Amino acid sequence: MPQQDKPPAILYAAKSTKDEKGSIPTQLAQAGAFAESEGRSIAARFADENQSAYHGNRGPELQAALELAEQLDAEIYVQHSDRLARGDGVKARHLVQLVLEAKGRGIRLRSVEDDTSLDSVLMAAAMGERNTEDSRRKGAAVRAGMERKRKRGEYIGHRPYGYAWERNEEDRRVIVPHPQEAPIVRRIFAEYLAGKSQLGIARELSREIVPTHRGGKRWYPGTVRDILARPLYGGWISDGGDGVMEGIHDPLVERSEWEEVAKLRQAKARSHGRGRPVAGNHLFRKGFLRCGECGGAMIPRTVRNRANPPTETYGCFTRNQDLEACSQEPVKRIDVDLAVLRYFEQVGLDLDATREQLRGAIDRKAEETRAMLQTARVEANAAAEKITRVKRDYLDGALTAAEWRDLRAELEPQQAAANAALDRLAQQLEGHEAEDALDEVERQLTDLLASVRAAVEGKEGKEASSQAVSAGLLRLFDSFTFHSGVPAVANVELIDTECWIEPAIRAGDGDKARLGAENNCLEGFTT
Repeated sequence: MPQQDKPPAILYAAKSTKDEKGSIPTQLAQAGAFAESEGRSIAARFADENQSAYHGNRGPELQAALELAEQLDAEIYVQHSDRLARGDGVKARHLVQLVLEAKGRGIRLRSVEDDTSLDSVLMAAAMGERNTEDSRRKGAAVRAGMERKRKRGEYIGHRPYGYAWERNEEDRRVIVPHPQEAPIVRRIFAEYLAGKSQLGIARELSREIVPTHRGGKRWYPGTVRDILARPLYGGWISDGGDGVMEGIHDPLVERSEWEEVAKLRQAKARSHGRGRPVAGNHLFRKGFLRCGECGGAMIPRTVRNRANPPTETYGCFTRNQDLEACSQEPVKRIDVDLAVLRYFEQVGLDLDATREQLRGAIDRKAEETRAMLQTARVEANAAAEKITRVKRDYLDGALTAAEWRDLRAELEPQQAAANAALDRLAQQLEGHEAEDALDEVERQLTDLLASVRAAVEGKEGKEASSQAVSAGLLRLFDSFTFHSGVPAVANVELIDTECWIEPAIRAGDGDKARLGAENNCLEGFTT
């Protein structure tokens, strides 16, 4: 047959997992070389990535290749027949099934490495069985290897944020703390424990242009949530199921800190239901304040009208549903919140510990800024080197004047941006390391206490400060119960009223005994 009459070739490649090592380009190159050696012109290229042919059929690119081959009367070239199918004919397509389909559509399948296996149904059946068994054997070997790694306590999976891959003394690939990302993880945990919301942490990281896992500049609350929820940072790895086991990697946060964050997240999930946020300045949200009459939730309410300021109360949900079911009348929000705030300042707000948290925050920010500054230096040096190299090529005559101008116009803004980032980070680090940085701790502590009270009183700055109060309350207490009448045992009394609030200390907390003792010392305490 003359060369011009030969049917065109359509190249197809596939990888069952993500093609991190460039297998697909290699497959296409080999298939293309084989087709061209037979005098075929290349009509199109298709490739499926992360599409298993053992657990399921190959992806949409194979179907597109078959449809185009039928339209063009073309042949499909692959590196090996297992790129087309590896299934057992039940849970995934068997090679013989694909060969029969192709024959029915008038399409010839070709293979670089086992071309004869696609010539007949009999050969395709035999090779298909071999491909299926090969996949089964490889899968078993991979699972056995993963289990051996797991038993050694080694992490299995893609590189997690905060860690980098490194070869250990036994030449095994293990994770180690990433010099730039690990400080960010520690900061996220510390700031969440200090009362910042996931949204607040994400916004601040975005404002500071802290790179994300993929090098982006935008952080999302979900990203922060996933980091806080991941046991890996506390020193655990997956046990292959739903549980965890000890890992050999270095944890990025103390285990006690990770567990404290887990308790706080669980408390927030229990006490803060989904739905429309409360419009007022209420400290207590769904379920955290209970009714002493019926045990139901005290729900925050805000009533607005044009003539008067908003009225903020807590009302029994049971009574709201049925007036006959509970006798508890609504109570003013400000009376409840101020009483609990005063109690919280006495037993829940450890000023020395808060001061240490703020000092630690400054140290962590300095640590992460140093790491980012080192990366910025490398990038600035690389940008300068590019311009120097291009200029040298121009002076040596390797580039024309027009090429030099175009490249310079592209590279100089990159160098300016790298230098600007370098200067910004250097100034940040200078501020963190300045002698007055510790004085800033005292100022922040004073501001925190002021903003906490301002939040409860409904003044400015309520968002961040009320989050800090709520975080502290959720970490220390299971709930608060509102009672009407003279208290049998003094707990938290409301001023000028015959009402009191009973705090329930969180079971299992290390501070339970201390808080219980301090609570007994507060007999008669009022706001």
